[in-house]
Amino acid sequence: MQKPEGSIPKVAMIFSTQLKGVRTICRGVLAYARAHGPWRCQLLEGREGEQGIALKDLAIDGVIAHNLSRDEYARISAIHVPVVLCEPGATDTLPWRNVPYVKMDSYGVGVLAGNYYLERGYKSFAYVDETLGRHWSAERRQGFEDTLRNAGFGCTVYSKFNERERRSWNAERPHMIKFLQGLPKPTAIFAAMDGRARLVLDACAEAKIRVPEEIAVLGVDNDPILCESTVPALSSIRTGGFRRGQKAAELLDALIHGWPIQHKNVVMEPLSIVTRESTGYDAMRDPALSRALRFIRSEAPQRRIDVGDVVRVVGCSRRYVEQHFRTQLNASVRDVILRTRLARVRTLLESSNLSIGEIIGQCGFANESHLSVLFKKSTGLSMRDYRKQNRELPDD
Repeated sequence: MQKPEGSIPKVAMIFSTQLKGVRTICRGVLAYARAHGPWRCQLLEGREGEQGIALKDLAIDGVIAHNLSRDEYARISAIHVPVVLCEPGATDTLPWRNVPYVKMDSYGVGVLAGNYYLERGYKSFAYVDETLGRHWSAERRQGFEDTLRNAGFGCTVYSKFNERERRSWNAERPHMIKFLQGLPKPTAIFAAMDGRARLVLDACAEAKIRVPEEIAVLGVDNDPILCESTVPALSSIRTGGFRRGQKAAELLDALIHGWPIQHKNVVMEPLSIVTRESTGYDAMRDPALSRALRFIRSEAPQRRIDVGDVVRVVGCSRRYVEQHFRTQLNASVRDVILRTRLARVRTLLESSNLSIGEIIGQCGFANESHLSVLFKKSTGLSMRDYRKQNRELPDD
């Protein structure tokens, strides 16, 4: 039966909200619905105790679903309504490859992690895979490995689990500890997701491996419950799930109303890295360089410092300090100071309500025009456009 014009769309949201990343996508969908709806949203999680609901009986106008199996997609297809997928499987081979979708750039997540560690001067790297052979983990590993290879470094990969290890952390733990003990120190580890990174930290503690002095650990998803309950607290990548949820809802809205769609398959880059205690400059072997980087990291985001300030803190000649930065980091002291200050600007644009003028004052730049040129050169965006695209919301 045709629905009356102007009726409120009814949308089924098929999400298992156990994982923080999925909850964030769900929040993005709901934010779009509030701003552009209203929509009547039916959340179907498949929780224990949840009553079964047949989609064909809901009289829905569209579906947004996360990570469907083939059978689940076949059931949805049978009701002949628009469908948008969030984080589908291997889209080039699965039956829904022609269905509109929004997904994270998992390869780009690995690139971001590799550049993050390279900027900190690490020379030894490892990737810790998840245990089920997920395609997104392979993509993150590939991006990480390619970035390191382009910089002249290799990467040790921790993977290949037997069935007992896949099912049980108790069974895997000795394997993980042996792997960590065999790595050169310091080594920068990138783990497939926060849950795996937490287990790396647990294994390091049991093996009496110091973090971050001997092993640095970085995860993915920035789940505050995981990241802030570990010792030390876990650094992690913000993947931008809220934006992906909004984009998925925008696509579905267009499909429901028959509006034109410019791109039906959208791949979105990760946002940024939240640095906590599990990564840092303290893992550097070179004491002088480590001292210089710690000083820059603590002082540059909040006041104007120059090369002379760094040289005085290190206690070596200016020529020695500059040579070490060039050799170890492939950057000048001035480059690293500027990079650190711009990182602080990006963080404040993402996560604070400070005006552009207030941010300029806090970060020690002379004026807005000077910072605007530097920021546009670094990100390709104006500060206002960057804030609009990357504004951090709770749990993003």
